[in-house]
Amino acid sequence: MTTKLYPNDYFGDKTQYDFEKDKEVEKKWIIEEIIKPELPNIIDNVEKCIEMLNANQVFKMPISSGGNDTSDKPSIKGVITRQAGYILDFQVILRFPEFHKGKQVVYRMNSGSKFSLKQIHTLNDNLQALLVLLEELEMVKDTAKFNTKLEQGLTYLTKSINLLQNPSKELSFPGNNNLAMKEMFQDYQTLCESNSHLVSLELMLFKNEISIEFRNLLKVMKKPWNEIDPDTGKSITDQIKDKLKSDRGLNLANVLKDFGIQIEEPSIFNNIMMSTFNTERTTLVQAQNYLNRCVTFDNKVVMECEKLVVTTSDPSLISLCSKLNSLENSIGNHYSNLTS
Repeated sequence: MTTKLYPNDYFGDKTQYDFEKDKEVEKKWIIEEIIKPELPNIIDNVEKCIEMLNANQVFKMPISSGGNDTSDKPSIKGVITRQAGYILDFQVILRFPEFHKGKQVVYRMNSGSKFSLKQIHTLNDNLQALLVLLEELEMVKDTAKFNTKLEQGLTYLTKSINLLQNPSKELSFPGNNNLAMKEMFQDYQTLCESNSHLVSLELMLFKNEISIEFRNLLKVMKKPWNEIDPDTGKSITDQIKDKLKSDRGLNLANVLKDFGIQIEEPSIFNNIMMSTFNTERTTLVQAQNYLNRCVTFDNKVVMECEKLVVTTSDPSLISLCSKLNSLENSIGNHYSNLTS
């Protein structure tokens, strides 16, 4: 009996074996026999995700912090209503012990108005683009082109999941500049401001829930800490922090002097003088407190004194997040098989 070894056989002559050609043949087989038969199912699941995002079904969900409304802790009770990418209704009774002497304040969304949930609209755009790409993949014959488009599809999915798991800074405090409060409530300043305090609202999607954060903020009145540069929009605390970050070896006291802030030794007399005349003098400890706590928010300098965070489960988002993770896992595995 005789045996014949072929050039492309693993047991054949290595000098005659074309590794690159064999790899290309293997990739084509993976694409045609494994990935493409799965594309209709993947496309179907993407379409279902898009349908969930744009469904006309109205979801009405309770909001509650629990506990006793008369306690010394912040409290909230109410309801939020979502349809597709919009909040249709938002009604809560909110109480901060240090705002309006602890009285309850009713926040009722303007009748007939809608608050846009940017995450849902961006998510919809990503999935629509992914759907077009997947349909194109069904017709692609070139291996390299198929691999590139599949990677793009995986990127769309990763971005979509990150929209929910790591919301943009523009949606959260202090980057949102109280957008939700301004758009949802008529005469919002009457509701959320007093002479010394400001209430902020942060409303966004986080994972499979709607996250709601109210903050009671203390307005900074003392100069120069309350001053904001009209050209940059940065407060003096922002500018000092930037300078300290640019050179970690700088001495804080010297930096403060560069900004015209006089450092005084702590004493009863100096504390009275600085408090009474609202001067630019301060102790080093007080300056550190301002730098640690001051935040530039909606063209004001504030300090957070109370915070209330509540989340409410959204049944549609729970299903959506599950499907997105499943899709990312499926496409990710296919991409790994092609690139390994």
